[in-house]
Amino acid sequence: MDDLQRWWDMPISEQICNAGSEVARAIRRKNKNDKLGASEFCIHAIEMLCYTKLDPKNAKCVKELSYAQEEILDYILGDNLYQNDDQSIMKWYDAFLR
Repeated sequence: MDDLQRWWDMPISEQICNAGSEVARAIRRKNKNDKLGASEFCIHAIEMLCYTKLDPKNAKCVKELSYAQEEILDYILGDNLYQNDDQSIMKWYDAFLR
């Protein structure tokens, strides 16, 4: 619970940037054809976004965070039905950088 509370103590922008770092790592692994590495980083990013969705201060953002999770899963582990590329995925996360 301490880890979750520490996560919740962060502003949403920091939470999303941390998840975005994992997404960037997943993309790099995907581009190296390292499916296992890509999936591990992808799953960690999904977990971080889950914690972000559970954070009471982010209640109004749950739908957008769910879309972000769906797009990551589709791009890294799925069939890329949304037709994303590395830049289109990272653009959302990069918007939260300071």
